[in-house]
Amino acid sequence: MGLYKYKAAAKGEKAREVLIEADSRHEADDKLRASRLTPIEFLGDASEEKKSAFSFKQSKIDTYDLTRQLSPLLDAYIPLERALGIIAEGAQEPEQKDFVNSLRRGLHEGKTFSELVRSQGKLFPSYYANLIESGEETGCLPESVRQLYKFMGESKELKDFIVSSSIYPLAILSVTVIVSILLFTVFVPRFAKIFQDMGRSMPPSMQFLLGVSSFASYAWWLIPLLLIGTWLILQKSMGKEALSLKVSQLLLKIPVFGRILSDLEMCRYIRTLAILIGNHVEIIKTVRIAGKIIRNPVIADSFSHVDRKLKSGEKLSAAFAGNAFLPSGTVPMLRVGEESGTVGEMMGGIASRLENDTREKIKRLLSLFEPCIIIFLAVIVLIVVVSIFIAMMEINSISQGGPKL
Repeated sequence: MGLYKYKAAAKGEKAREVLIEADSRHEADDKLRASRLTPIEFLGDASEEKKSAFSFKQSKIDTYDLTRQLSPLLDAYIPLERALGIIAEGAQEPEQKDFVNSLRRGLHEGKTFSELVRSQGKLFPSYYANLIESGEETGCLPESVRQLYKFMGESKELKDFIVSSSIYPLAILSVTVIVSILLFTVFVPRFAKIFQDMGRSMPPSMQFLLGVSSFASYAWWLIPLLLIGTWLILQKSMGKEALSLKVSQLLLKIPVFGRILSDLEMCRYIRTLAILIGNHVEIIKTVRIAGKIIRNPVIADSFSHVDRKLKSGEKLSAAFAGNAFLPSGTVPMLRVGEESGTVGEMMGGIASRLENDTREKIKRLLSLFEPCIIIFLAVIVLIVVVSIFIAMMEINSISQGGPKL
């Protein structure tokens, strides 16, 4: 869904900039007219403006920190504009301070907070503006921001857990790579020079190691070049979308790893459903917003029909029935939630259970990864040591004048 910018005016009012979220320019025009605004000028696709503004400089704008500070201020019944002013005063980074002040200026211009969030493109999560909008419409903005802070905090906690859990295995992998490079680029060539100085032909084992050493020293760049070239050829012949779909399918088929990937997607998806349903966002709009959270095209495609089933009168549990990516027990629990009117709470419980299960799976995968790396390093060292040992035996036989008759 794109973000379209217009210059429009209501009857008897001055023209102002308006942002419309829609799937197409035609739909945006219809939404603009439905809101009784007359379009004066189309100012372009706001989401494309954000893309063109991409740079390698990392942004210091922290939307999670903004939400963290905003939640208690709104709970204390401080007006939104004043709350943003307090946050701007305490901001340490100039970029963060300017960002918060720009939101505050937007409120002074008569824009709603949800409009200002949408105008930031990808800076805020896709569900953020819709949840803020539901809070504005129901008069429960503090509750909506509190839920956003909780949701973003849980997502950040899961991401930090994955990063921190990966540090030790990555350190082991780095040491393995460095030791392997040193063996084949420093130690093996120096040992092979002994044979060359003696004018003797090298044993087959040393010839193999020296070949690997020469490749590692002078032709290593062929590997990334080959990978990039293969990727570009496949991309051109299959198309970006088809290639992305194929890669996603292959990743999901990897034992253990594929299940973890799908569970991580489901954690975000179900948690988003829980928070939007809990804040009384319309159900069809909810599943569309949550669907954008899913990054894997294979999984996203499996949920693409849900809104159509809901439009035809089916319940959410029936629309989810038969989906292989949902954790077991989701549909029966959701059915109970629909009967008791606690769908949001039930989805939140499912998301929490799935997040805990995913953490355990990640721990097990990393626990398996560490010995595999150590065994890989041991095999490489063993091959080098055995090859050198055989060569040393040959040198020893040469120094003794060969075998005696």
